[in-house]
Amino acid sequence: MYKEMLKEKYGIKVISALEPIAEDEGGEFYEMFLEWNAEKYSKRLSKRVKDGLNVSAANGTFCGGSLIFGYRLDYEPIPGKYNKFVKRIIIHEEEAKILRFVFEEYDKGVTKKKIAEALNAQGYRMKGKTITGKSFDRYLVNRKYTGEFSFGGRLCKNMYPAIIDKALFERVQQKLAQNRYTLGGAESAKEPYLLTGKLFCGHCGTEMVAGGGTSHTGKRYCYYACKLSKRRKCKKRLEHKTLLEEFVTDCVINFLKNPINAETVANDVFNYYNKRTEENNLKAVNTKIANAKNEVDKLTDVFINAKSKLLQDSIEKKMQEYEILLDNLFKQKAQLELERGYKLTKKDILDFIGMLLRGDPGDKDFRRQIIDNLVYRIYVSDNDTVIYFNIKGGSHIETITFDDNKTAVSLRVKVQTPLPPLRQVKLV
Repeated sequence: MYKEMLKEKYGIKVISALEPIAEDEGGEFYEMFLEWNAEKYSKRLSKRVKDGLNVSAANGTFCGGSLIFGYRLDYEPIPGKYNKFVKRIIIHEEEAKILRFVFEEYDKGVTKKKIAEALNAQGYRMKGKTITGKSFDRYLVNRKYTGEFSFGGRLCKNMYPAIIDKALFERVQQKLAQNRYTLGGAESAKEPYLLTGKLFCGHCGTEMVAGGGTSHTGKRYCYYACKLSKRRKCKKRLEHKTLLEEFVTDCVINFLKNPINAETVANDVFNYYNKRTEENNLKAVNTKIANAKNEVDKLTDVFINAKSKLLQDSIEKKMQEYEILLDNLFKQKAQLELERGYKLTKKDILDFIGMLLRGDPGDKDFRRQIIDNLVYRIYVSDNDTVIYFNIKGGSHIETITFDDNKTAVSLRVKVQTPLPPLRQVKLV
């Protein structure tokens, strides 16, 4: 989860010590397959959990989690079962009194600050703390106080007893909407630039970087710009961020739609899987574990015989390093054993490619997934775009220089594409 968040929000690629996926033939695509496979398992597990929670919701019993202000739990013994209870939610009358006062006063037009001052003057507290106007923000919009809320896509009416009348709640929502103001937060939110680190100028070879600005109307514009063009040393025009990212994603999808290309990708990934999960790799991890354990044993003997406090401290530090190393090695071994148990076939990979082809290039998460895992480097000029994939028929990807790209452009036949903006594209 955090790995994807870092990729999406900050453009940081996380390299796992537990899943050392290579960036050569099939490695990136294999990593994407593993994430997809893990997501499928997570969805199956989530469904089983939701089924259990839905039964509890239908029975009106507590489903777990933290109770909101105004309620407490009642434990009803289960006949014939020692120390087993049915948990039901009931109203906490003292807290409910505060909530009713807040809703009623706000409905009258009293500000949240004034309501808080009135409650504090009467000696009330919320969770033992002095009440402020912000204390009510979460409560004034929580529909559970009316006795209804949405749970698992269904309307649940029998779990939370009502504290606030529905008509009063709706009036408060209208007043909140009238008093609410925005500062353009959506416009100022960080926009992930998916091609960062992969996009280079087709005119001078310099990396293209994120750029943006705001018009006089307040509309936000995002683009990619050649570093040298910012210093007026290159005439490369700006590239519209979203259009270029969608264009690259479409090119990758069109590439995979070709059965020959899909077969090449499947062969690369399948060969990578076999190489990664072969017996020798597991033996190598076991050897590293054995060697680390031997070093720990040696350090233990040295520590016992050490008379210097300085030496003991140094050994303890080294032991901590070996403890971390062993923990990572055991997890790496478990990961390899798990992948060996997949019994992956070429059909599994082709099925995954078929799933990718049904994706929506307009979806940001889908574009990120495609670009992160399949696109190695892009050279874009005002006339053409050259895309280099992480999949290259089994050959190892070396660093592609600007001169390499110029050679590729001069040798390859240009293919016209109808995608906006019109440009000539080469898929390498």
